[in-house]
Amino acid sequence: MLRIPGLPCRTRTVWPRARKGFARLNRPFAAFVIGAALLATADRAYAGSTTSGAAQLVFTAAATMSMTIATQYSATGTQGNAVPTLLPSAAGVCTAAGSELNFTLTFGALNEQAAANTACLYKNAVSVGVNSNDAAGFIVNEYLDTAPTTGVGICAFPNGGASFPLTPATAPTQSARAGNQAAGTFTGNNLTSCAAGGAIVPTGAGGAVNGGTVPGNPTTPGVEYYSPSTATLQFIGYPNPTVNGGSLVNFFAGEDIQVNLVRGAGSTVTGYTGLFMTIQLVPN
Repeated sequence: MLRIPGLPCRTRTVWPRARKGFARLNRPFAAFVIGAALLATADRAYAGSTTSGAAQLVFTAAATMSMTIATQYSATGTQGNAVPTLLPSAAGVCTAAGSELNFTLTFGALNEQAAANTACLYKNAVSVGVNSNDAAGFIVNEYLDTAPTTGVGICAFPNGGASFPLTPATAPTQSARAGNQAAGTFTGNNLTSCAAGGAIVPTGAGGAVNGGTVPGNPTTPGVEYYSPSTATLQFIGYPNPTVNGGSLVNFFAGEDIQVNLVRGAGSTVTGYTGLFMTIQLVPN
């Protein structure tokens, strides 16, 4: 090092001269390393300053339900008007008289016996179709609006299952019953049990008859029903929406209905029409 008087002293470190090729390679590499370091630092700074909030979405999807009924139902659950198929407990107890009316079960003239209880069963009597998106499912129950005359009782027999309540399907099962169907058991003048597989349809209790005079589907003008009732027979039980193949469809179930007479039952007025059976759809 040479020091010249009067001038400031400067020092300089002289590095060995690098080969030109080496210097050209390292300058871009150094720039890349510096840039990557800066980017990593920026990422860490951004992540460290992030804050999060939340918004809650509150809504419900409405449940919908509809029900249709049919008497003398077909394999697809539609209304029938032909001469009904009646199965007597013994020969001569009942005989179909003619074609049927909508929402009506006509048993014709019933001939009681002095020595035994008698009965007349109507095949494919009632079908119920339900369409519902309710995730909790539904039940269908039934009951008589008013009590039958003395010595008379009503039994229902499930089609498509051994007992009630039935699990509905995309089409109702038709009755396989044939021959003479046994009558139920009476205690005094009261029906206390039905033949094997059957269940008593009880008289409604806990409310009042609405005063209607016709049978029919829900919303029928003048339809008669008894509501509310604490006495019911559960016809259908289902815990899910009525979905089949990804679509909401009607689900069905069917039953036979039997009129039972105690032995020696008293006569009734001609064309007795005093019984209405209410069928009720209830969400779970």
